[in-house]
Amino acid sequence: MKKKFEHIELLRFFSALVVVVTHYIHFFYPYNKTSNLEIYLENTLNLQEKFLPFYIFLENIYKYGYVGVNFFWLISGFVLAYAFLNKDRYKISFKEFFVNRFARLYPLHFLTLILVLILQFVLKIETNEFQIVDQNLYNGENDLQSFISHIFFISGWLESNKFSFNFPIWSVSIEILIYFLFFLSLRFLYKYKIFLSLLIFILFLYLEKSNINLFFDSCGRYFFSGVFLFVFCEKIKNYNYILIIATILLILNFVGNFKYNLFFASLILYAYYFDTKIKYKYSLYYSKLGNLTYGSYLLHIPVQLLTIFIFYKFEINIEIFTQYYFLIAYLTAIFFLSHVCYKLYENPMRIFLKKKFN
Repeated sequence: MKKKFEHIELLRFFSALVVVVTHYIHFFYPYNKTSNLEIYLENTLNLQEKFLPFYIFLENIYKYGYVGVNFFWLISGFVLAYAFLNKDRYKISFKEFFVNRFARLYPLHFLTLILVLILQFVLKIETNEFQIVDQNLYNGENDLQSFISHIFFISGWLESNKFSFNFPIWSVSIEILIYFLFFLSLRFLYKYKIFLSLLIFILFLYLEKSNINLFFDSCGRYFFSGVFLFVFCEKIKNYNYILIIATILLILNFVGNFKYNLFFASLILYAYYFDTKIKYKYSLYYSKLGNLTYGSYLLHIPVQLLTIFIFYKFEINIEIFTQYYFLIAYLTAIFFLSHVCYKLYENPMRIFLKKKFN
C-alpha cells in the first residue's frame, strides 16, 4: 500500500498556489485601502491588466483561482478515503480521528489568527482602517463575534463572520462538518463503498442545485466526489481504463459550460494513473510540495498585511506591486515561510498533540 500519492500531493500544492495567486489582488484598492491603484474597472471580472504581473498567462487564475478551494475539498475526500476506507482504519475511534484532524489543522490556524489580530490592530491604528477585509467585497468585520467564531473554528458557518481576520480558514471550518459526516458514515462506507459514496455525492449535488441553502453543500459535493473517485479507482484493475475515463472527463469539460467537478476529477484520475504506473525520481519531491499547502494557504494573508504595513509606514512606492519580479519574490517568500513553518511548527505540533491526546 502506498504511503503517499506523490502526483496528488503535487495537485494539492497547485490548489494552494492558485489561491495565493488570485489573492495577489489584495495589494491593490479596494483591499489595500492605502493604495491609489484600483484593481477593478467595472466588475470583479474586469481587472486592470496593467497592474497584474504575467497577466497574459495568469488571467484565468487571477479571476477564477478561488476554485482552488473546491479542488482542495475534492483532494481531501480522496486522501481521507485512502487513509480510512481499509480494514485497518475504518473502525478508528472518534477521539483518534478528531485528535488527528485537530493536531493537523488547529495549531497553524491559531498562530495565524493571532498574527492577523496583531497586524490588523496595528494597521487600524496607523491607517485608521482594517486592510483587505471590511469593505463591499469582503464585508466581514474584525469584531469580537468574528474572533470568537475563529477561535472555535466555525468562521465559515455564518456569512457575517466569513470574511474576517485570517479569512481563508472559512473553507477549512466548513470542511470540519463534512469530516463529522465522513466519520459517522465510515463503517457504512467501508461496507458499501461505491454505492454509498455515490449516493452521498448525489445528495449534496441535489442540495446544492435546489433552493435549500446550506453553507456546506458545495464542500460536501466536492469532498464526497473525491471519496467516490478513490473507491472507483480502487475497483478498477486495468489502469488504462482510468486513463481513458480521465481523458473522456477532460473532453466533456469543453462541451457547454465549464464543469469544475469533472475537470478536477479528470486531474485526480490522471494523477492516480501516474502514481500507480509511472516512476521517476523527481516525483519523490512532490510530497514535500504538498506539505506546503496548508502553510501557504494560511500564511499569505499575514504576509500581505505585514507588506501593506511596511509599504505604508516607510512610504515605499506601491507601483512595485505591478512588477513581475515582486510577484516572484512574494510567492518565493510565501512558500519558503511555509516550508520553515512546517518543519519548525506545524509538524512538531502535530506530533506533540497526537502523542499527548491519543
